[in-house]
Amino acid sequence: MEAETKSCQNCQRDFVIEPEDFNFYEKISGSASGGKVPAPTWCPECRMTRRMASVNAWSLFYRNCDKCGKRTLSMYPPSQKIIVYCSPCWWADDWDGAEYAMDYDPSRPFLEQLKELSNKTSYPALEVALPTLKNCDYCNSLGYSKNCILAIWADNCENVYFSSILNGAKDTADSLRIFGSELCYESIGQRKCYRCFYSQECDDCSEVWFSRNCYGCMNCVGCVNLRGSSYKIFNVQYTREDYLKKLKELKLNTCSGINTLKKEAEIFWQKFPYRSFTGDTFNLNVTGEYVYKSKNSKEMYIASHTEDCKWCQFITFKPVENCMDYSGWGNGAELIYESINIGSSSNIKFSAYCWSNSINVEYGFWCITGKNNFGCVNLKRKSYCILNKEYLKEEYKILKEKIIEDMKKNPYVDSGGRAWPYGEFFQPGFSKFAYNNSNAHKFFPKTKEEALKGGYAWNDEEEKQAEATISGKDLPETIAKVDESILKEIISCTTCDRKYKIASLEFDLLRKMNLPLPARCLKCREKSRFDKLQKPGLYDRECMKCADPIRTSYAPERTEIVYCVKCYQQEFA
Repeated sequence: MEAETKSCQNCQRDFVIEPEDFNFYEKISGSASGGKVPAPTWCPECRMTRRMASVNAWSLFYRNCDKCGKRTLSMYPPSQKIIVYCSPCWWADDWDGAEYAMDYDPSRPFLEQLKELSNKTSYPALEVALPTLKNCDYCNSLGYSKNCILAIWADNCENVYFSSILNGAKDTADSLRIFGSELCYESIGQRKCYRCFYSQECDDCSEVWFSRNCYGCMNCVGCVNLRGSSYKIFNVQYTREDYLKKLKELKLNTCSGINTLKKEAEIFWQKFPYRSFTGDTFNLNVTGEYVYKSKNSKEMYIASHTEDCKWCQFITFKPVENCMDYSGWGNGAELIYESINIGSSSNIKFSAYCWSNSINVEYGFWCITGKNNFGCVNLKRKSYCILNKEYLKEEYKILKEKIIEDMKKNPYVDSGGRAWPYGEFFQPGFSKFAYNNSNAHKFFPKTKEEALKGGYAWNDEEEKQAEATISGKDLPETIAKVDESILKEIISCTTCDRKYKIASLEFDLLRKMNLPLPARCLKCREKSRFDKLQKPGLYDRECMKCADPIRTSYAPERTEIVYCVKCYQQEFA
């Protein structure tokens, strides 16, 4: 088929569906009994936002489990009218979701019935693979980890505190996008690094401070765009003895020393070019940002080890193949379309929160280890179910075909007058999360008015704050001057009105790294990290050295110096 230009039904901007896109829709239609999966009616960005608005990794609250009554950390605020089970209760074997089964009513739109089912089932307080965790009660979007606190969107981690988008991180705190690294603090985009502090986008580095885009470096401070260097400060070479002497003078174990060097480094970084994309040399035929070891994958964002994929984000667990419009996380995922938070599964469409060897699922929401299910919510270990009701294989096939045809002829119409036929992800009003609590708000922020206009909900519930016992401004200069009594203190943030505490795991890590206590609250530190992250979306502009066209995540109006790959590599010749 030829390329087709369509107008997005949500934002009215034009977008192009390429021939290879139609080929993918044809491929995944082979298992759709009701016929061909249609081309999307929303543009890629609106589709991504719609998916991300249906999940919540970072906005956490306390509420009581509706089964055992125990207090638990939860993705849902205590005021929200929804049945929530703590993790042990939700994963227990004494229920499987079939208790909520509904008969299909052909006189009503199917998605209307699915929404009714979603309003009466019981939801897990947190998105965790509980059987793979040890001592990780205060984490979300987590699997295969132990001894972690507030580790978000992470796998294979140990002793991690308040960090996000991780795989294989150990003894790490206050960091973002850390992979196969150990002893990282206040760092972003570290891969196979050891003892890297306040640094960004470094690979195979150790003992590095306040550095950016350094590969294979050791013992460097405030450096940019170095390869295989050692004993450098602000890109200036020192002898080992002079370097160690200068390192002591910088006083990197003190608050004042760190704050001074942080300002100097960020100014110094701006003098050097950025590559048009952040990734590695193991990519083949790839476009996107933060893409590693991938092949034939286009318009990707934070993805590694993907093949034959397009418009996918947050692929942090290898491998992933033949997916489109898929937002996290991987681990053997294949043939995933218009879905989010899917792992270890195959042939999943228009679904969210499905994993553990789920196969052939459409319109699934929290379907775990399920096969051949259509329109099910909070269902575990079941097959051939529709609206959580189990059927014989042939009965399931016939009814599914009938429902798909009815969805095409009699689509659900939402409160905004928009029709939702077969082949689209859940409508905005289906999400159980307010927009400002969802992942979408972190990457595509909206005002309350914009969110409500788009059909999303909004949460105005204010976070209760305890009275501070000490100000962040009065914290000691070094960790050596602090004892464990700090764990009882309630600290006021130096940049907002929030209060925070020092966790025992955090305190142990800071002592191990010989770093001072943070003077800002968790939210301010997290916002600072995400503000440094390039957001999804690519722009067409020119290399600022050779003027060749490039496609990059740096918008044309940005002030950074951006080079094409060839010109960037010449900086190291």
